[in-house]
Amino acid sequence: MPHPDGVLLRAWGMEVRAACVEPVLPDGCRDLILRVDADGRPHWFVSPLADGVMRVSCVRGERYAGFRLHPATRIDERALLDAARRADDDDPATALRLLGEHARIDTRVAEALAALAEARGVAAACARLGVSERTLERLLRGRADARTPRFWHALARARRAARALDTTVPLAALAADHGYADQAHLSRELRRWFGRPPGRLRADPAFAAQIAEPGYA
Repeated sequence: MPHPDGVLLRAWGMEVRAACVEPVLPDGCRDLILRVDADGRPHWFVSPLADGVMRVSCVRGERYAGFRLHPATRIDERALLDAARRADDDDPATALRLLGEHARIDTRVAEALAALAEARGVAAACARLGVSERTLERLLRGRADARTPRFWHALARARRAARALDTTVPLAALAADHGYADQAHLSRELRRWFGRPPGRLRADPAFAAQIAEPGYA
């Protein structure tokens, strides 16, 4: 279900068959989400940008429809949610139409985030973009989610390293491959972002499946 302007990374859905607490990993994205409660009432919201693992309590009988947005998406959040609530419709085509009207890719931010994801550090990303670190900081902190270049670089590196846990590469080598000073540095960063040390993450197939989902980097 691609969005013509690249805003939508993935559409997803979930029906809650038993009460649970679901971990949601930081992926650099915000989602337009429709939660239909057990009584059939719709609730639209845009998820916040996560700084770490978020734990979401789900009630039996609820269902969710979500639309994960590109990290560089600029959202007119109030207008989007007002339009979604007026539509009173859980058809995915309606959500896509509303995203087309109230969300767009900020190309300057997209270029900056791509550079931060690929560079070995913030200074290298700035050199690639031809801007100062202060200019890059102003660009990114001027957004509604207001995160720094260092946040984005650290998140991209952690997500790449976490995906590489689904291999037999030793942790010390994995740390070196992804620009960490040593294995201890890797462990601290993965615990910071994903709540557990790499050994436990590596042994969890549910984590491997979720970290492989589309997101930043």
